[in-house]
Amino acid sequence: MQPLEVVFHLRTPIALGSPWLMFDSLLAHVKLKEELGERYYTLPTKVPAAGVELPLKRWADLYVASASILEPDAGLHTFSYFKRGDFPFPKGRVERGRGFFKDFYLRVVYAPALRVRFYAAGEVDEVRRLVAKVVGLGKERNIGFGFVKKVEVREVEHEWGLVKDGLAMRPIPVRYLKRYEDAAYLPYRPPYWAKESVALCAPPFTRVELLD
Repeated sequence: MQPLEVVFHLRTPIALGSPWLMFDSLLAHVKLKEELGERYYTLPTKVPAAGVELPLKRWADLYVASASILEPDAGLHTFSYFKRGDFPFPKGRVERGRGFFKDFYLRVVYAPALRVRFYAAGEVDEVRRLVAKVVGLGKERNIGFGFVKKVEVREVEHEWGLVKDGLAMRPIPVRYLKRYEDAAYLPYRPPYWAKESVALCAPPFTRVELLD
C-alpha cells in the first residue's frame, strides 16, 4: 500500500450534490459496476449492496482516502435550465404538468474547477486501473458537467489520506480523535447515503489530532 495522489483534470465544470466527493466511494462505485455488470442497474434502492473489496488501506473502520479538493477554489455557482418535451407528442391531450411529459425548471450547483485532487493509500496499479474507467465526476453528467479529460495517479512521500498539515482530509469519527475543532453528524464510509454510515465526525479540512 503506497501513499498516492490522484488528480482528475476536467473538461467541464463539476456539478455537486454535497460539499465533497469521496475517493473511496468513487472506487466502490466503479468496482461494483465492474463486478455486477448489468445487474448494477437493478439493485434495490435504499438497501446497501454487499460490500466490495477496495484496493485501499484501511485505518480502523474507514479507508485512507480523502475528500475532494477542487482547484482552483472559485466558489460555487448556479446554472438554471428548462427541460421541455420538445419531441413529437402522442395524439390527444398531453399532461405537461405531471407524468412522463412533465416540464421542469432545474437549478444545478456547480464549481468551475479545472482539477479534482484526492489523497489515498493503496495499491497503485489497481487504483490506476479503476480510475481510468471514470469518464465523469459529480452530478448532471448527462447534460455535460464533470467530464474527465485525463487522470494522473502518482506515488507521494507522505500519507495524506486521513490528515494533512493538521487538517482532516475526510470525515473522521470523533471517537478516533484526541482533539478536534468542530464536529457534525456525517457519513464517513461507503455507502455514504446509508444511515448506518453516519457518526459524529470532524468535517473535512478542520483541525484535528488523531489518537495515538
